[in-house]
Amino acid sequence: MINLASLSFHFDVVEDRIRLIGNLDNGQQRVDFWLTRRLVLRLLDASPKLLQQTSEKVSRTPFEHQSAMAQFEHDEAQQAQLVRQDASLTHEGFQALLLRRLDISFQKEQYCLSFFVSDDAACFAFSVLSRQEMHQILHWMHKGCLQLKWGVSNSLFDLNEQAPTRLQ
Repeated sequence: MINLASLSFHFDVVEDRIRLIGNLDNGQQRVDFWLTRRLVLRLLDASPKLLQQTSEKVSRTPFEHQSAMAQFEHDEAQQAQLVRQDASLTHEGFQALLLRRLDISFQKEQYCLSFFVSDDAACFAFSVLSRQEMHQILHWMHKGCLQLKWGVSNSLFDLNEQAPTRLQ
């Protein structure tokens, strides 16, 4: 199993996919994955609930304001950008693997991403992220969806769609 210590993104209009590059320029084994529209949209769809359940700030906030608090945390994470988009790198000689599944777990204030490239139960690679880094990963995936015109909302965190209506 490969430890992905750094993650970079490339949005490929021709392939209509996002290329996730693990360990670019950090001296470790480089691994490239193709992220399909279906996989990324499912991940982004689940991300507000994931962050709502794993963020103490968001979970303590009244439901009708959780979207704003999640967006605040997200914006705050962008201040210290550690993940980068790679527009100029040549990908010749690097075969990208189709990512079939991406599992996310949360323990001890860290997210663990497990990357699967086949239908068997073996995890191919993993990456351990802080809350800030997880927000940055979601930011780049969302940005890729916007750039590739995959029909996502401009706002990543819209938890208020399910907020109860209250009469004053």
